[in-house]
Amino acid sequence: MCGIGFILSLLDSVSDGAPSSPTTDDSATNYEVGVLNDLNHHLSEALAPRGPDIPRRQFNFSENSSNNKGWSLTIHASVLHMRGEVAVEQPVLFSLDGAFHDQNYCGDGDDGDLTCALCWNGECYTYKKEDAIDGNMVELISDNDQCQPFISEHANISDTTLIKQLIFSAISVARTEIFHDKNEIQRVAKEHDAIARALSRVHGEFSFIIFIPSKSSDGKASGSFRGGHIYYGRDSLGRRSLLVNKSLRGIVAISSVAVETKSSENLKMQTYCDNIESSNSFNMNWEEIPAGIVYRMDVLSGVTASIRLPKIVNAEVDRLLSEFVESSCLDTSIFDLSDEVTKQSNSERAACVLLELLDRAVRRRVAQAPIPSSNATKGASVAVLFSGGIDSVVLAALSNTHVPKNQPIDLINVSFHVGSSGVRSGPQSPDRLAAKLSYLEMKRRWPERDWRFIAVDVPYEEVLKNEKHILRIISPLDSTMDFNIATAFWFAGLGQGRIMGRGEIEETVPSHSNKSVMKGGLDEPLLRFANKNGESKQAFCKKSNVQRQCVRMGCTRSAPPDGCIFGACRFCCGKLQGPISSFLGKAARLCPEHNDNNTGAARKIRLRSEVTQERSGAMSSESYTAISFDIRSRAKILLSGVGADEQMAGYGRHRSTFERSGYPALQSELRMEIKRLWTRNLGRDDRCLSDHGKETRFPFLDEDVVTFLEKIPLELKCDMSLPAGEGDKLILRRVARMIGVNECSSLVKRAIQFGSRIARVSDKSRFGSQRQATGQAKHRTLISSGND
Repeated sequence: MCGIGFILSLLDSVSDGAPSSPTTDDSATNYEVGVLNDLNHHLSEALAPRGPDIPRRQFNFSENSSNNKGWSLTIHASVLHMRGEVAVEQPVLFSLDGAFHDQNYCGDGDDGDLTCALCWNGECYTYKKEDAIDGNMVELISDNDQCQPFISEHANISDTTLIKQLIFSAISVARTEIFHDKNEIQRVAKEHDAIARALSRVHGEFSFIIFIPSKSSDGKASGSFRGGHIYYGRDSLGRRSLLVNKSLRGIVAISSVAVETKSSENLKMQTYCDNIESSNSFNMNWEEIPAGIVYRMDVLSGVTASIRLPKIVNAEVDRLLSEFVESSCLDTSIFDLSDEVTKQSNSERAACVLLELLDRAVRRRVAQAPIPSSNATKGASVAVLFSGGIDSVVLAALSNTHVPKNQPIDLINVSFHVGSSGVRSGPQSPDRLAAKLSYLEMKRRWPERDWRFIAVDVPYEEVLKNEKHILRIISPLDSTMDFNIATAFWFAGLGQGRIMGRGEIEETVPSHSNKSVMKGGLDEPLLRFANKNGESKQAFCKKSNVQRQCVRMGCTRSAPPDGCIFGACRFCCGKLQGPISSFLGKAARLCPEHNDNNTGAARKIRLRSEVTQERSGAMSSESYTAISFDIRSRAKILLSGVGADEQMAGYGRHRSTFERSGYPALQSELRMEIKRLWTRNLGRDDRCLSDHGKETRFPFLDEDVVTFLEKIPLELKCDMSLPAGEGDKLILRRVARMIGVNECSSLVKRAIQFGSRIARVSDKSRFGSQRQATGQAKHRTLISSGND
């Protein structure tokens, strides 16, 4: 994994979208050099945390003439060493004559020198050989404990070398085919297509930058430039971040993270900014580069073109799908799931196939993981972002098979609180309690594994200290929801907390039957399990078929099945009691459902009191200084469960969609969720977690897993006739039971911002309540940004 980027300066650009510099005299040229130096410096520093093993490497390509016309390209990379015995420096320099250059190589600039550069940020787990007839993908990760088919000669070495060879081969073949083609546009287009086809054969998380110089068509004619093209993009799902900024005239910046300049430098750059009124325009104009597209930019004009990455499906997945269809006696195009017995049988078979594909996906991401050099005998090489929910538990359980038995596996759980938590075991957030329950089950299931439960307890004061930095790395996103999610991931990625022992955890975990203990300070359930028996109001979820609509005209909310004297929802019940309260001159409190001690005015009074106490506690320096950190996880690989909910209907909004419009609408929404993951989740998550010099990997977004889940019927992935915690992600819950983890298999989903309590402590301090903090509300900072 790396941080990659480049700064391209078009000294006399004439293309649309990249206007000319203000003037061409010597002072203006020196002025622009100063701006470029500032940008290159800040880009190098911004990328360094992502690649601490070989940070701040750069290489410059440029062509200039006597009248200050030309172009300059500086490519940056910082490398995190993840595979192979020796780290490969980037940018990787090579020439189209087959020579491989070291980092000190510098071309002489004549027509015979075609020095290319590659920046590779990601992992290649499998790839398809160009001459492969059977369509099988070649594995680049081998497991010492298993004999895997189709293992490549490149297994367990740096995949950067492989990618360089694939690109070199694609360009060489393309240039051979178009050698006699005099049409420069067609020649470049064919080269572009060859690069896109080469990268489409790679399965894994990645983003890339490639510079390919052009051959001069008129030799060394006076005043001519050879130029070249920059190719850049992200994998088909966008699992690695890549941003672009074109707000400065004649300058294009691309980076894994947004680059922030200082106020004094912004004033200097203002001359080059289209929005002259804003001295901060450059910092505010970063944009996510769409996923699954290979872009080509001409270094002479700044003109861009694009080609979508072709989709390559592993033939092994097609084989598994075919076997599944045949064993299920189903037609390949129409799945008849009307019969309940057939449906149950097909669900079990589908879960078996998913288990096999998930196991491969995890193996590819954890086998041969680098052991931290700082603690080679006891350090964990793999950590799981461990909420205790079904996604993270399945990933941890499957990791147990492929991580060497003598290595621990870190289970990182983050929880936020205001002021002192009051107990050594830390704040009891929903995710913390769920993680403890799941941890104990995994200790019973696999006692020989050293599962290290790392409790990351974050006081809100620490969030405020890092607020500005987190806002910078999530840019261009700026909503309160993005900040809350990013903050949870950032502290989880830091991995700085305390190892909790089994005995300590057992003392703080209640049994399922003791539901009064499993409630938060406001008598709200910390955990919600699937309510299979439909018992009592305290059951943590309700079947959709017992809900009814509020009686108040125009209201679409659900009313409780019994108890409300008006047959209304909570909001409308209060409205209906209003006139009666006015007549009596005091609160009527007529409805036993909505006016008991756990709801209504009494709840609001306790809420205000608690918030006041927490805020006063946040100002106490003693509460923070008393916290000591016993460990910081050094595992370079972080496993994330992102993608499970989006593919298997795990969110509450998915159930709402089904209740409104049925399975067809839910199917459409899930497809949309996957298509927009790159802009809503993955870029932000990658920037946050990689900020600590670690690499996040997403087994649920493995290409084989995504293909399988895309092709099977929705009814095999979820069953919305069943309650929450059972029908959502139904296929994954079956997988969990197959591998022997049942504690989490009926937990109802909580998003990380709610499960970790970051939304509770952050939104209340900024908006007064979580209800006021809508997902798209712009984040409000509470402290001064400080000096640059």
